[in-house]
Amino acid sequence: MKNLITSLIFIFTLSYSARSQEHKPQLLFEPAAWEFERFELPPSFAPGIPYKGAEELRFAPGMFKKDTITYFTYVFVAELAGVMTISQNDIRDYLLKYYIGLCSATARDRKLTIDTTKITATVERKKGTTVQESIYDASLDIFGVFADGAPVKLNMEIKILKPGATKKTYLFFIASASEKTDPIWKTLYEIREKFAIPKMEHGLH
Repeated sequence: MKNLITSLIFIFTLSYSARSQEHKPQLLFEPAAWEFERFELPPSFAPGIPYKGAEELRFAPGMFKKDTITYFTYVFVAELAGVMTISQNDIRDYLLKYYIGLCSATARDRKLTIDTTKITATVERKKGTTVQESIYDASLDIFGVFADGAPVKLNMEIKILKPGATKKTYLFFIASASEKTDPIWKTLYEIREKFAIPKMEHGLH
């Protein structure tokens, strides 16, 4: 009996540790004060996304409060396993599937009425970037399903990171409902500039 109890405790400890690890940052460690979330790809709300991997997010204080300057302001990174290249059209497809699924599922859970056919995304290469940089500007018409469900114009930039030592591609997103003239974008750019793929992720440890 003692051995059985010991074995059960060991199994429970391993299971708990595994679940805890799933919710700890493995990619996006900053800003540490911003609320954190991690989930596997494709997400449950957008099963049509054709990538496997993980996504980590950091939500600015005020992200879910409509009357704040940081409403719908957050950063997230998607780790795409087995992906060597990704195109402008691939990114647009990702965004559409992602936000149609997110808005639809969240509106249903919160009993909001929205028209997902109104969700749109435009993606263009960012002007002024160097040949070595892969950064895209995006503009999305979505819905504020975490608040009152009203339409939201989401401004976004996506940076592609492709470490050579692994068969993975990383997409780093910075996004806000505020215009890019707002000071919050200075903060978003600083977060992106400081971000680095952890060494354990690209085989340099």
